[in-house]
Amino acid sequence: MWPCYLARKQLFPPRRFPLFAFISIVGVALGVTALLVVQTVMHSFGEEHRRRIRESYGDVIVHAGGSPIGAATRTSALLLQKTPGATAAAPYLEGQAILMSDEADIRFVGVRGIDLDGEARVIPLDRYWEAGRKEDFDDEHVILGATLAENLGLGLGATLTLTSPGHIAQAIDGQRISLPKEFHVSGIIRTGFRPADEQTILLTRRAAAELFGAAPDTASAIHLKLRDHTQAGDTAHQLNRHLPGNLRAAPWSGFRKAFLDAVAMEKELLFFLMFIIILVASFSIGSTLFNHVVRRTREIGLLGALGARPRQILQIYITQGILIGLAGYALGATLAVLILHFRQQIVQLMGQGETLLQQYQFAKVPLHYNTPDFLKTALLTLLLMTTVSLLPALWAARRKPSEAMRDAG
Repeated sequence: MWPCYLARKQLFPPRRFPLFAFISIVGVALGVTALLVVQTVMHSFGEEHRRRIRESYGDVIVHAGGSPIGAATRTSALLLQKTPGATAAAPYLEGQAILMSDEADIRFVGVRGIDLDGEARVIPLDRYWEAGRKEDFDDEHVILGATLAENLGLGLGATLTLTSPGHIAQAIDGQRISLPKEFHVSGIIRTGFRPADEQTILLTRRAAAELFGAAPDTASAIHLKLRDHTQAGDTAHQLNRHLPGNLRAAPWSGFRKAFLDAVAMEKELLFFLMFIIILVASFSIGSTLFNHVVRRTREIGLLGALGARPRQILQIYITQGILIGLAGYALGATLAVLILHFRQQIVQLMGQGETLLQQYQFAKVPLHYNTPDFLKTALLTLLLMTTVSLLPALWAARRKPSEAMRDAG
């Protein structure tokens, strides 16, 4: 179609640098880049937090409302048999303990008692394993989070002492208590999630039960791994209809929900702010395109005199707006992917690594591309560029050939 051919020739004239097209495309590209980078980063933060929550708590968590679960191993097996889509189930016992060692001051830490083989089927411990041998993990050994080990100066084979705060309270009351117990470090894991790496100590469930003065088969909760984590809500709902006693099931999405909602709201707010940048660029390009059309008044009159219909002239300048939008989006998306690829180096150059750790609790900037964000931005860009090109296109289409030739003269 000749209107599209002429639109491309006017926008990218042969043997001449297309200054108007270059400025317009770069303006759109910068807005698209800013929007895509911000949206992808915020989406990545949210996705990474959701992934860490699933990996820390499992897809579905069965608990007794703060009370211990007795006969946890048998309950886990029953849950695995009766839960559609479940691939693994593992009980764990967790609580606070007091850590003492020769290399560090006394501090409170989080302790989780696990059955290593069962836990590894629910949580990807193999991916997090940094040092040590899993075969050495037993009732006399512990696994430390990497940051905790670094802060305490504890390596493989180091000795530490754990005791329960409840035992301290019993000692104050003059009751008979269990003595603090020594453990040796047999493994170190690094999840990349700051709270876990700074606070995690893994014991066998038997050792944790002894530490807290509980029965050997006691658990705080049982977490399940599903084939499809998106079904966690439906699975928890179905389980709650059949679970006995005070047992209740909760999906992973219920944990830290307020924080995840805040991240999602921040993403939407930043989308609105970045959208304003593209909007300003679009109207600036629309103004430039209008001037471009006015300068071609003689050509418009000549096309009309040669028999071009108003809709064909309209098509010429709307096509130019669409071409600018397409080229601007392609360049902007490419720049965004490039910036995101070097995101960690950029953060280090800006000196914001510590801020990232404090605010979002990640050792490095996560990256999870979201196809709907890219499609939404592409549609938005094309819609805006078509809209802003419509006014100059209508002005050109409604010009009578005689008026256009007279005004040009």
